[in-house]
Amino acid sequence: MSVCLEKQKIRCGMVSRTARHIAIDETSGKVAVVRKSRSSETHDYVEFYNILSGWLAVPELTICPENGSIETVLFVENGELMTAHANGSVCFIDPHNTDRVKRIQISASTIWSACKHDATTIAMISHSSVLYFFDVASKMILSSISLGVESRLFDVSSNGSLVAIGSIDGIILAANGKVQQTLKLDRQNRRDPTIAWSVLFVKPSLLACGDSRGTVTLWNPVDGALLQTISCLQSHILSMVATGDRSFSVAGVDPRITELKETGNGMFEITNRRNGPVRDVRSMAVYENSIYAAGEDFDVYVCNNVCRKLLIHQEKNMIVADDTVATAGENYIDIFWKQKGEDETDDTNRLQQHYEMIHLARIFTPKKRIVTSWTISPCGQYLVIGTSHDTTIYKIIPMAKKLSKKILKTATLDLVATSFCITKELCLYAAKNDFEIVELDVTKEHFKELKTIVSQNDCGSVIKSIASGKYVAVLTTRSQIFSINTETGESRLLKVELPIDFALTSTSAFVLTTLSSTDLNQDTKKVMHEVGLSNGLVKRSASSQQLRMLPMSPKSVTPSQPIYISAITDSKLMTASYDGHWSILDVDAGNVVSGQDGPLKANKLADENENYSLLYSGLRLREEKIRERGGRRRLTSREETEPFESVNSRVLQLEVSGDEAPKTSAFKLKKFGMQ
Repeated sequence: MSVCLEKQKIRCGMVSRTARHIAIDETSGKVAVVRKSRSSETHDYVEFYNILSGWLAVPELTICPENGSIETVLFVENGELMTAHANGSVCFIDPHNTDRVKRIQISASTIWSACKHDATTIAMISHSSVLYFFDVASKMILSSISLGVESRLFDVSSNGSLVAIGSIDGIILAANGKVQQTLKLDRQNRRDPTIAWSVLFVKPSLLACGDSRGTVTLWNPVDGALLQTISCLQSHILSMVATGDRSFSVAGVDPRITELKETGNGMFEITNRRNGPVRDVRSMAVYENSIYAAGEDFDVYVCNNVCRKLLIHQEKNMIVADDTVATAGENYIDIFWKQKGEDETDDTNRLQQHYEMIHLARIFTPKKRIVTSWTISPCGQYLVIGTSHDTTIYKIIPMAKKLSKKILKTATLDLVATSFCITKELCLYAAKNDFEIVELDVTKEHFKELKTIVSQNDCGSVIKSIASGKYVAVLTTRSQIFSINTETGESRLLKVELPIDFALTSTSAFVLTTLSSTDLNQDTKKVMHEVGLSNGLVKRSASSQQLRMLPMSPKSVTPSQPIYISAITDSKLMTASYDGHWSILDVDAGNVVSGQDGPLKANKLADENENYSLLYSGLRLREEKIRERGGRRRLTSREETEPFESVNSRVLQLEVSGDEAPKTSAFKLKKFGMQ
């Protein structure tokens, strides 16, 4: 097998995005990330990720409530997500069904913040200085309290009986239908007010406030006594999170995540500072004793003993389809195409490239709505884009002479889908609602009706689907994989735990599972499983060591575990890790070929000034052979030959970077003596 490694540089809009708010449901292991759209015409939207492994976030659903700006986000009972908006309304979102989004108007002005008051009640504050108590079960307002102030309100926290509201120069305490008292904050100087950006009940008898001075003040909420003042950070404290009854962490414009713990004498001290984020930290949440921090950086950080970036499974944002590579932005798809040409091998066994990846087109969604799902056909000829309103199908013709003919819109469907897959025979399978699969021919321009393959309830929405032969396999938001017989409509659950990716052959599904970051002997634990499509039973398994998945560098902080898998043929698979390491597995012979075996390289000189966020490995399977006709050498079209018989079949490694730089400058610490 002659393996050729080709490297290309590419930009992806989904890599360079900030997180406005985050919230975590500890029961299901899901994190909701609020993204603010770059376009003023587009609404804020929510992305759900599965973080059960603790080190890898697997994208699930992207839901846009289409209700303007999202000011705060909170998980409530039954796993629902509540979003509060600038227009004074709230939305309740089901993480397992995109069709269940309920909007309720609360106030005529902006809802700035919300928190849990008790098991079924939410406390929220509006721009009109009103505190609302809202019952989640009945979706009704129980009561409200007019705070009687004309200043802006910033944050709210509750201990179950008393509610604290952060405002300018003070903290308002409310209970029993009225304002109890106001706690005054000192000013650094007479002109600049002190803003109580964040308030938090560390325990029912202790209230903490983080303000614009970088100071944490601790109060007795019963009598309003100031217990302690701690100078924590060098700038505004924007977020606080409790990590236990006797500890909490703060961060903000000064992005160092600073931990405070109670000592034996009842006083709090700074015990730890974690460096990770370099720009404003706007939101923090806790899951399994780890702090998740997000803000103006393009990455979400996970902090326990150390602070590191949360790795994002990027397969949903990049697809390699022969000569075509597609990447996603929030409301567009970029199409890159490789101009064909011959390669030459030099003395160093390195291929000299005589072609370039060109940017063929940027395709925006109708009315620039948020992309919720998309796919491209295996041959790179058809593109399908889904939004919260419709589905649009495009035909890609890179060789067309006219620019207007290179991308043709062929159909628009009244279909809201969560996942698509296109077979080699150009049959499109779309998943919608709560586990409903429909089938259609992607080449047709008009569709009278969609053929339903299977429809089930309470299985979760489909987040990934792959078709092979008469089977379609799907991964759902409940971390389950089903195989579906398209002829009979019968579905069967594949018995694997914590699946993150899978590939399909005619008879088996090859499933990658994840391990917790705390698991010992990760290299020897089974992470890939071959499962029968007809009975759902595991046939055999392999560990990352058996797959020869080793870090690219001894200094790599990325776990040496495969997170991507794709089928080349019925007998060959490719697995790849987050840092770009790959291996090709012959499932019949049991052989594994990796990058350490000295493959031919079609590599370009690296630019030292470029900063690549990640490496993504895909496959080019274009097979071309040279025939002699009339004394001339001519490249013929594709032929059904075994992949990697020639250097035209390649492992394509994409050096991926964002399409824009952060808009907020990195925070600079003031050293002793600096003004």
